Amino acid sequence: MISSKKKLEMNEKKLLSILLPTYKRPLFLETMVTCLINQIKKGGLEEAVEIIIGNDASRDQTDNYIDEIKKQYKFVRGFNHQKNLGLSKNIESLLKEALSEHILICGDDDLLREGAIEYFIKCIKEKNPNFILVNTSNMISLDDANHNFKIVLENRLNISKDVFVEDFQRDYKMLSNINNWMYLTNLLPSVIFRKDLFLEEEASAKKHLRSENLYLWQAQVLIGISKYGRFLIIAKPFVLHRKNETSWTQDSRSIVFFNIFDNEEVANVIKEYIPSEYKNYKKLYAAFTMGGLMLDTLHGKDIRNFAWITLSKNLFYFPENLQFLSMVIAPKLITKISPVLRQFKNKKYFFK
Repeated sequence: MISSKKKLEMNEKKLLSILLPTYKRPLFLETMVTCLINQIKKGGLEEAVEIIIGNDASRDQTDNYIDEIKKQYKFVRGFNHQKNLGLSKNIESLLKEALSEHILICGDDDLLREGAIEYFIKCIKEKNPNFILVNTSNMISLDDANHNFKIVLENRLNISKDVFVEDFQRDYKMLSNINNWMYLTNLLPSVIFRKDLFLEEEASAKKHLRSENLYLWQAQVLIGISKYGRFLIIAKPFVLHRKNETSWTQDSRSIVFFNIFDNEEVANVIKEYIPSEYKNYKKLYAAFTMGGLMLDTLHGKDIRNFAWITLSKNLFYFPENLQFLSMVIAPKLITKISPVLRQFKNKKYFFK
């Protein structure tokens, strides 16, 4: 008997699979799916693009929404997992279902600007890239469905023209003037990759990262970029990245745990495969961790043990180490005066 997926493969050839792992955000999910469907229909891309949704055992109306929306559109498929797989395993399950050579993983609480999918397809056809990085703008949601939001940072990469790197090792300097481009590899809707090359590096990534690491997919992308080249950076900020507090997991250890331990594993991947970016990434990682510590303190959690661990991992990064030490000594006070501490980040001599 031929499986339903095999029948689809025999009948359809897709150019882009958009994977949507989701967990307990049904209203955000609905807005994102509507955004994608509208762009696919407007661009006449129903035969070229598919949407695959993976509900990570949300106990709300998510499952009903997925069941209904996949009945309405042939290019939409969805799965309601019976148990929570975690982000990485959810992505793995959706990848197995994808029919396209190129994959885009979207966050359920982010958005794509008008014309994004059409442009992605154009780039895939013209450049046949192995990896694409899409510029972003940051937004803050003002409701629980992204119907109302405000842009708080426009054009994160601060570029105006696309950049194509044929050979990453040879042409790496082409990226030197692009503002913190590696940060975007951490954002789901900013990365498009070739499925076969991504899967090829799964074993390599798992040498550095635990299989349940929240950012396992990012490690595979980073290794792939460094090894295979044909790396395109799209200048237009097609991605609206939601900056509100978020969580992909039921894990009670909080986002601080993932910032400290999961990101540290990613940093080790960068140290081996893209060492020239290691120092900058560690600074960003330290800043993210500091933000997580402050947020947990505001929520009444005792973060002193985490702060000690973070201090030991960032001894050579000032002013982050000063901040982490301060969080150990007086976390609530430091949270209140954090703008004073953060002004140090603008002093260039701290980063020599």
